[in-house]
Amino acid sequence: MSIGDSKDLTAAAALRLLQDAGGAGSAAATAWAPGRCTVVGEHVDYAGGLVLCLAVDRGIAAAVRRSEAGGYLAASGDAVTRRPGAEAVGDFADRMLAPVVALRDRGFSVPPVEVGVGATLPAGVGLASSAAVIVATTTAILRLIAATMTAGDLAAVALSAERDVLGIPCGPLDQRAVIDSPDGGALLLDCRTGQGSSVPWPWADVVLVCCDTGTHHDVGGAEYRRRRAETEVGLAALHVTSCQELREPAIAAAHLDATVTRRLRHVMGESARAAKAAHAMQQADFGELGRLMSASHRSLRNLHEVSTPALDAVVGAAEAVPGCAGARLVGAGFGGAVVALVTRDAADSCREAMSAACAGGKTFELRPSPGVAALAPDVVRG
Repeated sequence: MSIGDSKDLTAAAALRLLQDAGGAGSAAATAWAPGRCTVVGEHVDYAGGLVLCLAVDRGIAAAVRRSEAGGYLAASGDAVTRRPGAEAVGDFADRMLAPVVALRDRGFSVPPVEVGVGATLPAGVGLASSAAVIVATTTAILRLIAATMTAGDLAAVALSAERDVLGIPCGPLDQRAVIDSPDGGALLLDCRTGQGSSVPWPWADVVLVCCDTGTHHDVGGAEYRRRRAETEVGLAALHVTSCQELREPAIAAAHLDATVTRRLRHVMGESARAAKAAHAMQQADFGELGRLMSASHRSLRNLHEVSTPALDAVVGAAEAVPGCAGARLVGAGFGGAVVALVTRDAADSCREAMSAACAGGKTFELRPSPGVAALAPDVVRG
């Protein structure tokens, strides 16, 4: 199934869900946003590092219409809720309604709305489902009110919805990947400057295989917040604002707490690996890109300490399959999914091995997708 067909079917499912939950109502606007897969560059966006990432062909669609009753309705899966306001209250609807608050904070006149979402992207596995929900809903609201904005402003609104409205201490990676990823390739994002460059996907016979281990990750949780705080303490102690400014002699000479030292060594090395990974992709060096992905996992496991036994087992199982160049946890860690770089001929064997390593984890292939800026030119202007 093409990305376009999947996008349309998911949007139709979101619209049906909205109509089933809220009955007949005014005309709805729909939008679809892809998930994000980090190739190399995890836990460095909040440290001003480099990230090689891509939008993927699994995503989330939102259907949004004006509320005739004046309140708010949100429907997702089997869950439906009504509430008088859009402000966060701690339930599943918060991510669907946070864009209302963020857009109003920027001066947009957004009426009370009803929202339904449909998804082919699994939640809580490290593929940026939260950002996809927020970006899809924001884009649908903009369509509903006949408003447009730049890609940069859309990313800023989506980041504000997640960070400021919902209180999740995320960096800019997910929103930028979901919005700015190029068609048929990856995005090398400099989180220090905000600049991004396109890196074409060079292989017709190489795929990314993803395995959902069935354990949920910890974005916004205590451990994620702790890793970010430890990293920021180290950056401040060395008087730098970006991990791209770090050097090993300065880290060693600073005599910092051992945990903070490990965090700095991870973000320094991971940002450098992302640049090397982009070069490997540009050179179509399958083996080198895979080695960098596996090195990323080892750093996330040993230095940033965000892996789990289940994630390690799935990575090891993938790496043992002939035709797999490398594998790593994807997303924040503490559970979630593993992604492996594999030749197409080896994809089925790799999926079987990865699934078996975590007692039947769900596996699927990921393909690059254009970001929302390319998919919604009527909303995202130049």
